[in-house]
Amino acid sequence: MAKVFTGRITIPGDKIEDFLRLLAEGEKEKEPFRNQLNALNVEFERYLLSKLSDRTARKHVGVIELFIDFLCRNTDIFKIEDITKGVVNTHFSQWYKRKVISSSTPNDLKVALCKFFQFLADEKGIINAKVLASLQK
Repeated sequence: MAKVFTGRITIPGDKIEDFLRLLAEGEKEKEPFRNQLNALNVEFERYLLSKLSDRTARKHVGVIELFIDFLCRNTDIFKIEDITKGVVNTHFSQWYKRKVISSSTPNDLKVALCKFFQFLADEKGIINAKVLASLQK
């Protein structure tokens, strides 16, 4: 089951170097997943630009960029198939509301994520049926 990391941590002054080293190791471990998602987001942008206005396409792509950051920094997920509907609907929405200053509404997030997961299913053959079904409600 996917785990989402939330909350605050306290790091003793003599452990900061260890924390930073572990943080760097975690980023390095997630790098292949991040690269895969970023490549898919570039393809998603091309796909959207052929169907939607530039402004709308870039808005959706921006939401997905933030979703990628959320997945790579705040979860223990390493595969698209492991993303749960709770991560997409609840955790990401709450994180977005707390961390991002934007005029995007919760519906904007849902539409962008739905289009992304639909793109993955239709164009790339990467199907996460539970997430897609939860977004299409």
